[in-house]
Amino acid sequence: MNLLITNDDGISSAGIKALERILGKSYQTYLIAPLKERSVTSMALTVFQGMRVERINDNHYIADGFPADCVNIGLYAEIFPKIDFVISGINRGVNMGYDVHYSGTVGAAKHGALHGIPSLAVSSGRIDPDDGYEKEAELVLSFLEKYKSQIQSGEVWNLNFPPEISGSGTLNEVVFTRLGRRRYSEKYEKKQIIEGVSEFQLNGSLLGHDEETGTDFEAYYQGKLPVTPIQLDLTEKIRLKELQSK
Repeated sequence: MNLLITNDDGISSAGIKALERILGKSYQTYLIAPLKERSVTSMALTVFQGMRVERINDNHYIADGFPADCVNIGLYAEIFPKIDFVISGINRGVNMGYDVHYSGTVGAAKHGALHGIPSLAVSSGRIDPDDGYEKEAELVLSFLEKYKSQIQSGEVWNLNFPPEISGSGTLNEVVFTRLGRRRYSEKYEKKQIIEGVSEFQLNGSLLGHDEETGTDFEAYYQGKLPVTPIQLDLTEKIRLKELQSK
């Protein structure tokens, strides 16, 4: 199976290096990642200008673009063989609840799903761990062995690791969940440049969530490994039926 690996933290991040190193033991891996950090870019694509792409070797490229650009190039630019599976991560920080709408990590996986490729997004609550996300990458390898055949074409699974992998550190900790409700409180710093023109910088976002059962937040804070299947069709089907029946 040919795996396309990408991320939104950039080519030099420890998480993507761990995935390439560990998954390469069992799969044919092809890596293409952004030149620099491209977090919070969702499924942004570069469409009105050229994009610089650097070949490191046959299996390893760098793109001066967004995570979804990397997936697009990996699938359609004829630099890799046919891709069977897309994996995005390991992200430096979690992507749970409504975060999935912003996340470049999840956005890259969604772009793979959009083109019919089973896709997995992986994030971790550990920030710059000494082991370089080795524990998470080993569990991702085990996860693929167990679940890859269950991830349907056009579907994204979103996996988040708690800071400390609890229990035995095995897939016994996997819990299938729904997305929770993230709460955001934003703060901007304002710097006046000239009269009528100011610079606003987002600074000091506070993240919260609703306490609900069955969510990725609940499982995560219990030290479990929440996995949420995400569909691309955003239609609110129950509400649609209500409206059509009137």
